Amino acid sequence: MNNKKIEIRNLKGTCDFAPEKQMIRNQIIDVLKTNFAKYGYLPLETPILNEFDLLKYKYEDGAEILSEIYKLTDQGKRDLGLRYDLTIPFCKFIALNKDLTMPFRRYEIGKVFRDGPVKAGRAREFSQCDVDVVGVDGRFVEVEQMQLVANVFNQLDIDIEIKWNNRKLMVGLLEKFGLKDEKVDEAVSLLDRIEKISRKELVEEFEKIGINEQKVDEILTEFSKDLQEYVEKYKSTENINLQQGVAECVELQKIINKVGLENVCKFSPKLARGLSIYTGTVFEFFDREKRITSSLGGGGRYNKIITGFMDNGIEYPAVGLSFGMEPIYYILSQNKTESMVDVLVVPMNTEIECMQLAESLRKVGARVVVELSGRRVKKAFDYANKLGIKYVMVVGEDELASQLYSIKDMEKGEQENLKLEEILQKLAKKA
Repeated sequence: MNNKKIEIRNLKGTCDFAPEKQMIRNQIIDVLKTNFAKYGYLPLETPILNEFDLLKYKYEDGAEILSEIYKLTDQGKRDLGLRYDLTIPFCKFIALNKDLTMPFRRYEIGKVFRDGPVKAGRAREFSQCDVDVVGVDGRFVEVEQMQLVANVFNQLDIDIEIKWNNRKLMVGLLEKFGLKDEKVDEAVSLLDRIEKISRKELVEEFEKIGINEQKVDEILTEFSKDLQEYVEKYKSTENINLQQGVAECVELQKIINKVGLENVCKFSPKLARGLSIYTGTVFEFFDREKRITSSLGGGGRYNKIITGFMDNGIEYPAVGLSFGMEPIYYILSQNKTESMVDVLVVPMNTEIECMQLAESLRKVGARVVVELSGRRVKKAFDYANKLGIKYVMVVGEDELASQLYSIKDMEKGEQENLKLEEILQKLAKKA
């Protein structure tokens, strides 16, 4: 027997969620699932454990995300890893189910793992909440996902701004400065990080890919224009990426205006979403109150990944987005949480009758706990106060005989004697 003493603790980047915390997370999940269903997304669950080669499929060796994958081997010496997002497992699902009816809409909410830096709103074990559409190209479905985002955060009472851009536009602009292939990807990544690093660091990183400080200034100026300036400047360009990028941006902005999202959505020419998988529109959403400065989630169009997975000569256009559970939770956790219990029923040697009474209250939608631990009345009231329970009913023989029940509003400190029918009506309105 090993008697070595173990230090009881959570691993860095992981945590427990006590009931009052999990209540908030459940609220977020409920709002997400309700809205996902309204837009026709179907639930899906994929494995947490995957082959390592599958997880690194969309990245080149040396990519930062590869260093954050939790890698392990099984008893068969196979290289495995814990999923770091829900996109690759979803692509694998599509590849394994070739008879799916297209377009296919799915949502998945599940744990992912990244061995990266830990800070407010970012953990190493965390939940992602994704929606994706496969089989639909074009800007309409992209704006529809922005509508979904706006509706979710409106219901969560978080004022957001959706910043959007187009990867083709970014690539085309960088090509005008003589950048090609992997240097374009590196420059895009740097522009995406511009608010997170100092100017000195930015210049140093650009110099590593052959861009001097003067040209850096020219690039930053070029990436600081509004959409109409790009339209005017490149209306006669022969650069294919610029042609398509500008045209897609114009089309997207028109749809945004038509559906009434112009006050929520903002064109942001430096936004890139970091990942090279994106082939067109990209977007991220942010808390206007800046309680969290990083994004609350984001998404975009990725038309090549699933097409590459399938490798059958058929195009599989896809667009998806991910809601960040942790930053959303962080914002909502700053607010006072309501109790998950509406009524505490305290029996005075009337346990059976109170259990029957509680069932009547539950039938009208009330959430009820019967005090069955034998606490005295004062202790029961203290318990209700600690948990934020709004109502307490003390039920003894006198209440049963008179059919008048004492119910105390713990918030107001007011007490009433009511018939059961009146209590049911009172609680039904609350429920």
